[in-house]
Amino acid sequence: MKIAFLLNGTIHKIEKIRKNIALEFQDIEHKIFISEYSGHLTELAKTHAVKDFDTIIIGGGDGTLNEGINGILAAFKNGLCDTEAAYDWEALKKIRVGMLPLGSGNDFAKTVDATQDIKQLKKKIIDNKTQLIDIGWVSFFNAEQNTATRFFINITDVGMGGEVVLKLQNRASILGTDINYFWAITSTLATYKKVKVKASGENFQWEGKIINFIVANGKYFGNGLGVAPEASISDGMFEIVIIGDITLLEYFKNLSTVKKCQKVNHPEVQYHRVNKINIESMEARKISIDMDGEFIGYAPMTLLNLKQKINFIC
Repeated sequence: MKIAFLLNGTIHKIEKIRKNIALEFQDIEHKIFISEYSGHLTELAKTHAVKDFDTIIIGGGDGTLNEGINGILAAFKNGLCDTEAAYDWEALKKIRVGMLPLGSGNDFAKTVDATQDIKQLKKKIIDNKTQLIDIGWVSFFNAEQNTATRFFINITDVGMGGEVVLKLQNRASILGTDINYFWAITSTLATYKKVKVKASGENFQWEGKIINFIVANGKYFGNGLGVAPEASISDGMFEIVIIGDITLLEYFKNLSTVKKCQKVNHPEVQYHRVNKINIESMEARKISIDMDGEFIGYAPMTLLNLKQKINFIC
């Protein structure tokens, strides 16, 4: 067993965490990598971790997990095209991937019951507590308006979600995660102008005005909002959640239901299940994309669920 720890260098008390990991895993061969800039963790996963280790633990939030997953997958790409056939999935399944939820949101951790307790993580690794889970693939337009592709493990959405993450990226975190998320979501909801979108997939057609259009692999986003109660990480399907014309007051009325990870009974909230979906704006305005808590670009986009591709420590 050889373990690589990939840690986000901006984690609070990073040196203490590094020392705790080194102490707990002193009897197992391991190495700790710490990112130094945005995107560095993806490079570390691609060029070092996969080549030399059979277990990779990613420490940070949902965005950090996304970076690490994309780096790992890039290491197993054996073709120039961006299709499913370009990756060596069987070799990938031999790598165990896990997480230390040390970021601000940590929403995917709630779906897989990941823990910050390093001793518990070690036990899961030793006991080989793993599950093959799905991964989402997305084709979209990046911030420079060039076509791009990327994988996601938790949730991708268009509409106000992208505006929320942009606000969070430009706001200091001195007030704490909960307050920052509350401010970003409520202030965006109060001012966001609904956009008309068209979505299509196998046996699925929909168009209308939305506040948010959510494509979920995991159940939670937005710092603990259980927006997709029936999402499964291993069935090869996305749970689609369409949020139409709701007011700030209606948001508050249903907030406790969402926090309990239960379906909202409201005429402007719909739930569907698809394996593949195309989403585009029916207006001239661009609609921004939130992927695993990070702004990545704009629709139109195509999303495909790749069933049971990642050997994840749960």
